[in-house]
Amino acid sequence: MQDIVEYIHTDTCASLNGKKRKAEDENETEMWNQTKEHAEKLAGVSSAAMYYNLTSLVQKIEKSISKFLETTPSLSFVVLAACHKAGPLVPAELAEPAWSLVRTNKDALMSTNAIACVDATLVEEILKDDQTTMDEYDLFLFLTQWVQINPKDRKPIAKKLGCNIKLESINPSHLSDTVASSGLFMSDQINEAYKNQALHAEQAGSVPFQGSRHGVWKKSRTAATGLDVSDVNTDILMCAPIEDGIHQWTVKLLWDDGAGRNVSAAFGIVCSQTFVENGRQLGKQKGGWGLDDYAQIFREGGLEKLDVWAIQVGSEITLTLNLNPSNKRNGTLSISWGEGKRYSHHCLVNNLRDHLKSHPGGFLPAVSTSSGGRVELVKMRKLKKAD
Repeated sequence: MQDIVEYIHTDTCASLNGKKRKAEDENETEMWNQTKEHAEKLAGVSSAAMYYNLTSLVQKIEKSISKFLETTPSLSFVVLAACHKAGPLVPAELAEPAWSLVRTNKDALMSTNAIACVDATLVEEILKDDQTTMDEYDLFLFLTQWVQINPKDRKPIAKKLGCNIKLESINPSHLSDTVASSGLFMSDQINEAYKNQALHAEQAGSVPFQGSRHGVWKKSRTAATGLDVSDVNTDILMCAPIEDGIHQWTVKLLWDDGAGRNVSAAFGIVCSQTFVENGRQLGKQKGGWGLDDYAQIFREGGLEKLDVWAIQVGSEITLTLNLNPSNKRNGTLSISWGEGKRYSHHCLVNNLRDHLKSHPGGFLPAVSTSSGGRVELVKMRKLKKAD
């Protein structure tokens, strides 16, 4: 009441300014405790101001709270907890700046001092909030931090509150590691999330669940790739990026019915981080190396003609990517084709390991086709040593 009486007579009150302090004279815990007391005081005064219809005082309290939230977003929980404690008369506008930060600012969720003042009711409200823009994994981390403050009392509560987190929206790598080991979820809950993720991936076509054991092409989702006669199709193999070891794969150049044998194709690799442009042949893609069917070597756009027979429709082409440290040429891509592999292990490019140092991420097998050409993956394997 003292603040209300003071405001009526002077148009201000002590609670609006809070207690002045010297930062060097206190530790972080003392600062948080004082801030918590100040926020609770403001929430209580705003509740009384609403009762006495002092709207100007409520507006000044809102400005005061917004000001210290701008400099310290993690105080959001302190404000929300204070509003909860003050009761239903506290205007919703008082908590809105804090809610805005909690919904959008990851750092505001992760302060241990701030989380310590949050009760289970507020935790549930945060997890259920349908306006939040936070990732489900961030909400999970918030819940685990809340538990760690008092595991004995809070973990049983957190197990019940966990049902408000959408596990299927968390990356499988996190589900199988951090989430599974937290002890907050039953194995059935995590398995259900895996199932929903797999069904969604199958429906969206983002992951191939049926195809050759050696791999499938990204665009076609099958072992063969190729487009209409008039189109240029550049495709990459869906596999783990190749960063070391010796990897070998064999493809076969085919043609679509009615296209004749006058097809065009190119075979090689691209950087896994390369954006593959539609309508551009592999030899013109940035970060691409290989050989086209006219026996032209391309190295990131540059061409060099080999004095050999061109690759014919029906040929099987074997490419070997050797990134072993013992490789004297410091990482090579070589190619073999023709009957009895007439052109055997012709080296197309050297020093690919140097490229990995400046462009990490590994390489992916890639092909281009046009004029009705199709390329089919025959097999892929990892070698213990070079052939």
